[in-house]
This record gives sequence, structure tokens and C-alpha cells, in this order.
Amino acid sequence: MDSLASATSWSYAHPVQAALASLVLAGLGTFLYTLVVTLVRPHTTSLRNLPGPGRGSFWYGQIPAILRDPPGVPHCEWHEQYGGAVKYPGFFGTTRLLLFDPAALTHVLVTRSYEYPKPDEVRGDLAMILGKGILFAEGDDHRRQRRIMAPSFGPAHLRELVPVFFEHSHHLRDALKTAIEAREVDETAWRDEKQRGEWEKDHPEGEVVFDIAKWLGRVTLDIIGDAGFGYNFEAISQSGNSLGRAFGTMFSPRAGAKRPTAGQMLRQQWIGRLIRALPVLRMADWVPNERVRKVREGFRVVQTESEKIIQAKMGGDVVEKDGLESTRGSKDLIALLLKSVESEGKSSMTTEELRGQLTTFLLAGHETTSTALGWALFRLATDTKIQDKLRREVREGRAKAAQDGRDELDHRDLDALPYLDAVTRELLRLESPVTATIRHASRDDLIPLSTPVPSSTEPGKMLSHVAVKKGQVIFVPITAVNKSKRVFGDDADAFRPERWIESDEGTGKKIEGNVGVASSILTFLAGPRSCIGYKFALLEFKAILSVLVDEFEFDLRDRETVVERRSVIVTRPILVGEEEHGNKMPLRIRIARRDDDELE
Repeated sequence: MDSLASATSWSYAHPVQAALASLVLAGLGTFLYTLVVTLVRPHTTSLRNLPGPGRGSFWYGQIPAILRDPPGVPHCEWHEQYGGAVKYPGFFGTTRLLLFDPAALTHVLVTRSYEYPKPDEVRGDLAMILGKGILFAEGDDHRRQRRIMAPSFGPAHLRELVPVFFEHSHHLRDALKTAIEAREVDETAWRDEKQRGEWEKDHPEGEVVFDIAKWLGRVTLDIIGDAGFGYNFEAISQSGNSLGRAFGTMFSPRAGAKRPTAGQMLRQQWIGRLIRALPVLRMADWVPNERVRKVREGFRVVQTESEKIIQAKMGGDVVEKDGLESTRGSKDLIALLLKSVESEGKSSMTTEELRGQLTTFLLAGHETTSTALGWALFRLATDTKIQDKLRREVREGRAKAAQDGRDELDHRDLDALPYLDAVTRELLRLESPVTATIRHASRDDLIPLSTPVPSSTEPGKMLSHVAVKKGQVIFVPITAVNKSKRVFGDDADAFRPERWIESDEGTGKKIEGNVGVASSILTFLAGPRSCIGYKFALLEFKAILSVLVDEFEFDLRDRETVVERRSVIVTRPILVGEEEHGNKMPLRIRIARRDDDELE
């Protein structure tokens, strides 16, 4: 009986022990593999001869240092220290290539753009939201989509959209004036009740403190809704609708409240890989993460509402009330895009791709522009001389337009105001909404360098090319490239719009030598994958800024608060000591004095 009991006990225990042993062996094997890869990889990579920073964290490389500092700061330091091509360690011994050299960037972004696609690791929340639009299309799909979309962003059509930009800018102006006259209080603009109370005791008449970032997000959302696809978001009036609420949820102002850690980034990468590898299991529905849940729910609404808009434009009958009654069918970007699709044939772009363009318009025409405008007003608030100079030029331009019988500036006026143009270029140079992008090599290649870099393994040897293997990740540091001292001088970190006017007048060094589709800056990237709507963005930015700086004066809420930059898809402001409040840009706002007021 004892022997039988022992045999029976072993028959039950054996599978359990075998399973445990298998788990232990698998865990040990994974650990040893990771350890070997982490130690061996740095010495076998084709980049081993490139200069660059040390190992950093054993498991995470230099990722913690990159996340610890404001966006682009480590990259700028490495550029100064090591030159135009730098290697740095990533997760588990992987080596990333960081490029600043203009010849190298031209090779990757322009000459052989389609041989350096975006890697899967960038396809996280953003890819889930934007779908199969032009931002994530590759190869022949991207060529086809860009060709079809090009007419929608042509000069003739953009000229027709400028009145739309001004219409909504005036709406914002009027809403802010009403709020100032009513002495409205924005509770979210303050650190705490005590700070707000102290301001209310003796604040100047006709002045308010608002989180201007919220207002700018509303006006750019209304503009892209109207100009992009004839949709009325009613964001400035705050009436709202399901699509506006869904998009606002996915890009919550609290998204960048906490600085991410290397461990969190690694977990997000693995979750993203799991979701992409097993789409049939809908793994995103099982991820116990509030952020993922909100993005998932918002994405479903965006899908549904975008489908309604596309069907409305195509003459479908699925449209329901919720802002869609304002759909206009002739001048918006989606309407023109559909005309291009018809001329190309039915197979030229699928409904899913059309929906992807719509959501891409939302991000590119809303988040990026509103973020850039927020940083512009912050820069003007820190330097009233620049603000006053810009205001004088805008008012002179408006006076001239009035003499010509026009109520507002047009596209020619916006392009003809040199200081407005200089402020716009300088702001987009220093405060690029997107601070970096990633590519990877689809095959082995040699990347040329315009300026050789010293070898890290052979003293005295200079490297004129960088050898990359298939799959090599390449990091394009937009912010750091825009601050190149070789191109912009020793004051490259300073906000100095005059540098662009000096160049145009020939009294200073001509700004050239960088890669970029506009103004030798990389903000809109370069080559076939550059921002197709950058001229739209420039006109929209100038129109809104010209209206706001003409009507209002902007000042900092206080001179003690430190504003940091946090990169959450776009670079948003966060106030040190107020991180729990999320992203915000509180500014003092008052009606700007007129010359006749000053004479009284």
C-alpha cells in the first residue's frame, strides 16, 4: 500500500515538477541569453568604431539619461562632443545610430528615403489612432497616397483656406475678449488657491490669467475640422460633440504629467509588440492600463465618426446629427482628396486609408500647431520687445490692407510681413512640436558624412562613412539638428528672430547647410516623407498669431515658475512643482493698447 501510495503521489507530482523545471530552465535560458546579448552586441555591431557616450545603465543603456533630461538635451551635448554621427546604447545592448550630419540625413531622409522606413517600435498609440494614413504608409503605398493627396495642398487651394483660418481666429479673439470683460477665472491656471487669491487681491483691471494651451487647442481643432473636412467641432464655443470629446480624451493634458521611466518605456514596447503580433486576440482590450483603455475607447469613436464623415463626402446616407450637419462638400481637404481619388480610379485609395488621412489631418493640424502656438506666446511673454515689434508690424500690415479695401490680411500679406515670418521660423526652429523621429535600415548600406568623425577604436583615424546593417535603428534628433551651432552660430540656443532678417538682407551669414523642407530646419522633415501639409501649417500659424498679438498683450503668470518640456507625441509644457495638474501654459492676458489710447 505504501508503495502504491508513493507511486500515485509521484504520478501527480511529476507533471507539476516537470512544469516548474521547464519554467526555471526557460527563465534561466532567457536570462543567460539576455546577459550574453547585452555583453556581446556592443562589440559586434557595425557601429563599434563610431564615437559616443558610455554604456550607462547595464540593462537600459543611455535611455534613462535621455528620459531624465528635457527633449533633445543629451543629443545636443553628444553632437557637440562627438560630431555628426554618434552611437549610443539602448535596451539590452542594442546600439542606436544618432545622425546630425547633413549629408547623412540627406541620404536617409531624401536620397534613399524608402530604404529607411519607420520601425515597428514607433507604432504604438499613435499608429492605433492614425491607422493606414500617409504618416505610417511605406514604400509604394506612401508614394501612391502622397501623389493623390498633393493637389489638396496646392498653393491655389491653400489661398482659399486663409479666410477660414482668420474666421476661427476671430472667434477665438472674441471669446477671449468676452472672458476678459467678464473677469472669468481659470482655476486650472494656478498652482493653488493661495496663489490665485493673492493675484485676485490686486490684479490689474482688464487682466486675466488663462491656461492659453486649452484655448489654442480649441481654435486649431475648429480650423482643421472646417478646413480639413467640413466638420464643426464647436470647440471654442465648448458645445462639443462625440468626435471632439474622443480626440480630447486620447490626447489628455495629463498625458505628460509624469516623466516616463526606462522600465515603463520597455513595458510599453513589449505591450505594443504583443498587440501587433496577436491582433486577432485583441490584446489591447486586455491590457490593464488606464491610458491604453482611454486611447482604445477614443479610437473606436474616432473610427465610427470618421466613417460617417467619409460616407457623407461620398454621398452616403449613414450621417447622423452630431456636428455632421455642417459638412461642406467643396473646399475642404477631404472633399478635394475624394476628387483626386475619383480621377485615379476606385482602387486608388481605400475607405480605411481615407479614414487614416482624416485622423492624420486631426493630429497634424491640431496638436502640432496648437503646441507650437503655445510656445510662441510663451516666448513672446518672456521678451516684450519682440512682442511689441511684432505687434507694430502686424498693425501696419492691417492698416495697409484696410487702405486697399480689405477687412483682413490675405495670404500675400502673411508672407510679406518679414518679422512675422522671422518669428515663425525661429519659433519652429527652437520649439519643434515633434522633437525626433526614428528610421531603420531595410538593407545593409554605407551612409556618407560631410564631415568625418574620429574613430573610437583606432586613434588618429577619421571615418567618412557609417556602415549599417539591415535592421539598424537610426534616431533623427530634430531638436538637436535645429540647434546646430555650425549652421546657426554660437547663439543657436537663443530665441532671436532677427537672424532670419539678417540673412535675407545679406547683412549676416546666410542660413543654409541643414536638411529640411523649409528654412534649413528639420521641423517638417525632408524628402519624400516630409510633412505634406507644412505650407498649410505655416499659414495657419501666422494667421492665428497675427490676430492674437494684435488684440492682446501676453505676460508670464509669474517670473518664478519654471516651465519644462515633456515629449508626449508632441512637446508640451509642464510646470515644475505643478506636475499633478498636467500640461498647461498659464499666461497673463490683457487687451493690447492702441496708439490712440496711449495719446490720451
